[in-house]
Amino acid sequence: MAEYSWPAIGHEKIIDFLERALVNNKVAQTYIFVGSGDLGKSTIALAFARNLQGASENFNSDLHILEPIEDKKSISIDQVRDFIKILSLSSFSNSYKIGVIKWAELLSSEAKSALLKTLEEPQDKVIVILLVDKEESLPETILSRAQVLYFNPVPASVIYDYLIKTYNTNRSLAKDLANLAIGRPLMAIKYLENSELYRRYWERAETWLKIISSDLTARWSLLDSLFNDKTWSKQAVESALDTLALAEGLARDLLLLTLGQRDRLQHSAIRPQLEEAQKWLAETHDSDATPAILREFQLIAQAKEYLAANVNPRLVLEQIIINL
Repeated sequence: MAEYSWPAIGHEKIIDFLERALVNNKVAQTYIFVGSGDLGKSTIALAFARNLQGASENFNSDLHILEPIEDKKSISIDQVRDFIKILSLSSFSNSYKIGVIKWAELLSSEAKSALLKTLEEPQDKVIVILLVDKEESLPETILSRAQVLYFNPVPASVIYDYLIKTYNTNRSLAKDLANLAIGRPLMAIKYLENSELYRRYWERAETWLKIISSDLTARWSLLDSLFNDKTWSKQAVESALDTLALAEGLARDLLLLTLGQRDRLQHSAIRPQLEEAQKWLAETHDSDATPAILREFQLIAQAKEYLAANVNPRLVLEQIIINL
């Protein structure tokens, strides 16, 4: 029996399912991998492609990856047409031709229609894998023609053990990274391999905690140090979304502290700062921080809607700090 190679962390059920398809020669012609970012969808897709092709490298002439062009908000119909044309050509190695579409939720309506026509008339030994955060971002006509696999968060204990065994990480750091990742192993690895990025994350987290536990005057200068891009650029939007995700995670931790769930904190590395912010919120809201924390959740959800409606990212964040 052929030997297959897979990533060493998490998603055992999905790996087992895909390997059985390989062993029994029952590979579907379209797959949809569903799950949030940094769970490992792309890593598993590339490993599946390698195993299908019997290749030792991630990339070869019969593997094609489609993703948004930088500074473009969607994957265009022209990109999909080129993608389909490449997949229709003969294999160089007489093996499978595999197309992976990253961020498939960004396919334009016309691009989805063009792709659907290909999925309706699949070619022999052509496999298409779409990676999405949420399955509802794709039309039912595409979903119904695919094998849908759901990627769930990986337990913190699994990430913790992996970091220690694979990277020889010290236990304290491995615990902090595993908690911070909230089930996303690639996030833990990314921060482990980039200490400067990891340091900046904690700086940003501490700045946000200072914002929510300061008066309005102090919040403005703190926001300037955290986010001072006043453009409508794609980079500004992405940075604002990152800031909202950070704020949401910290708000969740503050709520857990209020409920006495200290062992479940995502940002366990800065627990003293979290406790200080939670104490300040309680003291300034009649000894109960819960309403203020729930208010922050509402403001964050509203901010995401504003960003989706193309409101200036800086103004979106300003509205939060004004209304906290």
